[in-house]
Amino acid sequence: MESYWLWWLAALALVIAEMFSGTFYLLAVAGGLGAAGLAAYLGMAWSGQALIAALLCSASVVMIYFWKRQSVQPVQSNFAYDIGQTVHIASWSDACHARVHYRGAEWDAELADTALIDAGKTAWRIKNIAGSLLIIE
Repeated sequence: MESYWLWWLAALALVIAEMFSGTFYLLAVAGGLGAAGLAAYLGMAWSGQALIAALLCSASVVMIYFWKRQSVQPVQSNFAYDIGQTVHIASWSDACHARVHYRGAEWDAELADTALIDAGKTAWRIKNIAGSLLIIE
């Protein structure tokens, strides 16, 4: 089997593997291997093929790394709009914890300050969110 077929089959295997990973890195390496296969097809020596593969694979991986680093934005919390909203107590668990009605469901809630306990108060405001626990005041 000619050496260019080996390069192209390796590149094809990486393209198929990329379908399962979705990171673009394997696609970059596959491009370098495909270019080495083209060099082999054009009659370049084995050392030249390996050099082309190494340079193009390395350069493309570095380019993808920097592209991803600048284009990927940090995940923004979507809870910001919940802060300040009103909740209604469904039932008290103890002096600091309750089940509250909010957005059509019952949530666990905790008082931000135990000095704020007011048995007659029915509407409370969300001060913060810790996981799925609403901190109310």
